[in-house]
Amino acid sequence: MPALQGFTRTAFLCFFASHIPITLLIDCQAFLPRHFYPQALQDVVDWYAEAFKDKLMRHPTEAWFSSLVAIETLFQLPFFFLAVYAILQHANGATDKAKHALIRGDGIFRSLCLIYGSSTATTMAPILSCVLTDEDTTAVEKGSLLSLYLPYLIFPLWLVIIAVCEENVFGADQSASKKKRT
Repeated sequence: MPALQGFTRTAFLCFFASHIPITLLIDCQAFLPRHFYPQALQDVVDWYAEAFKDKLMRHPTEAWFSSLVAIETLFQLPFFFLAVYAILQHANGATDKAKHALIRGDGIFRSLCLIYGSSTATTMAPILSCVLTDEDTTAVEKGSLLSLYLPYLIFPLWLVIIAVCEENVFGADQSASKKKRT
């Protein structure tokens, strides 16, 4: 399984970096009071919900969905920042900084990848279920919504697979750590 190197690293960097503004400017509107946001951003969410027939993002949002967005905001958002930082540090070959336990690919960061990926994939189950079982949307509309929501299932599951299969999610040479153990 490819670790966070090459194309995979770039894909995850784009995923996490793009997820930060999406979470803060769009998704959080399903959790925080709307008056926290300028009218223009409220209008973007209203337009999106109407254009894509996304009942989950229509206001007022349902309590269960709002609670999932709260999890995204309070727990996943900090991980997005950490993931971007860790990926950039490893991409730039910053060995001294990369040795910090929080962003080492075989340390806490690997565990956080497992936690993030597992919890996010789990929260996507009821969301995708709602999309697929909505009787008021056509197959084409469901397909459009799935194309927007599926990356938020695929990337977390991909990260879990990497973290389970690799001792170091960045694929760093394990020989030095193996020598220390022997």
